[in-house]
Amino acid sequence: MSSSNKLVPEQVLLLEQATLRAPLDNLRRLQKQTQKTYEHNLNPQSTFQRDLDALLRSAASSSSSLDSSARADMLKSIDSMLARMRTLKRKLSDLKGQNDEAVRVVQARLDHIASLPESMDSPAYGPWARKRLAHQLVDYFLRSTPPLKESAAELAREEGIEDLVDAEVWDELGRVEKGLEEKRLDEVLAWVGENRTALKKLKSPLEFTIHIQAYIEMCRARDPVKAIAYARRHLSPATVAELESPSGSSGDEGGTGKDSLMSELSRAMALLAYPPDTTCRVYQDFYSPTRWLSLRSLFRTTFLALHSLPSIPLLHMSLQAGIASLKTPICCPVPSGTATAPPSAWPLGGVRGLRTTITPEGEVVFSTPGGTETPSLAGPNEASATQPPVHTLEGSPSPNCPLCSSPLSQLGPDVPYSHHVNSTIVCGITGKVVEGDGGEGGQLVALVSRVTGEGRVYSKEGLALRASQHPEGKLIDPATGEVFEWDELKKVFIS
Repeated sequence: MSSSNKLVPEQVLLLEQATLRAPLDNLRRLQKQTQKTYEHNLNPQSTFQRDLDALLRSAASSSSSLDSSARADMLKSIDSMLARMRTLKRKLSDLKGQNDEAVRVVQARLDHIASLPESMDSPAYGPWARKRLAHQLVDYFLRSTPPLKESAAELAREEGIEDLVDAEVWDELGRVEKGLEEKRLDEVLAWVGENRTALKKLKSPLEFTIHIQAYIEMCRARDPVKAIAYARRHLSPATVAELESPSGSSGDEGGTGKDSLMSELSRAMALLAYPPDTTCRVYQDFYSPTRWLSLRSLFRTTFLALHSLPSIPLLHMSLQAGIASLKTPICCPVPSGTATAPPSAWPLGGVRGLRTTITPEGEVVFSTPGGTETPSLAGPNEASATQPPVHTLEGSPSPNCPLCSSPLSQLGPDVPYSHHVNSTIVCGITGKVVEGDGGEGGQLVALVSRVTGEGRVYSKEGLALRASQHPEGKLIDPATGEVFEWDELKKVFIS
């Protein structure tokens, strides 16, 4: 087994965290809901328990000869309690079915993760990787706008990964988002009501923002009486609760602290005096249709956080992991105006360019023409820090680079530059990585031009392959066409 092909479970399964988190959180919520339902109906302080105790005391204190009206009242109470127990049994039975289904899904996903092979050389790795790729594609389809539900369902069915897909979660997200796109708040308000406790733990401003939007629509319809009543019922309590909160003015995860809640409400109340066609910029923003887009974005972010789902598709996360190892200033130039480039953007540890020289012993060595440079720590106003370092090949993308020559370049700006301690050289003939010591990829050699003195690096095996394809077996530089003798090859060492 090659050590380079051995899989490290901790690293491979980083992308699988969301696969387990979502069903586990769902199972946890179902268990809490079951516990609350049971305690609300059957604990000693419940209404049912009090009614049962009262009925037993009444039956014990009554004589054996009850009149017809008292007997009828007692039977009516018993029937009412039996009906409540039947309802409770049905609720608990439904919750048990949901719990069983959640446990089955969790077990299926654990089995998928546990089946990770030890090496990429294992025959089981291909099917496992295919299943993971199918899961990422289904996740991508369901996140699309609009979601590609039929394609996602067909792919999941064909690959047998229905248990790895949270189709119900994405259906719920799509239903609420569709309502927001159509400027309806009924769906999102119902969702907030079902998840109010979890939203409070997240300290999300979503509910307040929804009520603000509902208030704005009432002001847009010029119904001040209804708007004032709505603000008193839904907006004022939220700001009072924030002001009385012991957390101080530190704010919350959504970036809306108690001060901003109060200021937002104060500005919103002025909408009673400003119609939708107002020319005041502050209140034009309140009436702007873009607020619906902001509300939709806030809901999506909150929804994904509540269900422990990543904010970007799993497919993008997987691709970005590979892109980060390929990204250089050649692929994605450092943006102009950057005070100092990130250290990982400096080629070869800060080197502007490489020079090929030949030692007296006839060996080719790559060296720097002006010494090693380091990123400047000067202030942004100093001349030395006004422009980022420029790679000698910046702006010259390679057609063989996946990041330079494919749509993957659109994901490049969102990931950091790669940082390679040692350079990796790929033979231009064989396309293999050359280690330079005669190991994997062959021996690294250079053809030095007799005319210009410039050297070009290839693997010795690649040159031999090229020479075998020549009718006369000549050694020819593929780039310049210059003919060389075999004893003119120079071994290359990178310093």
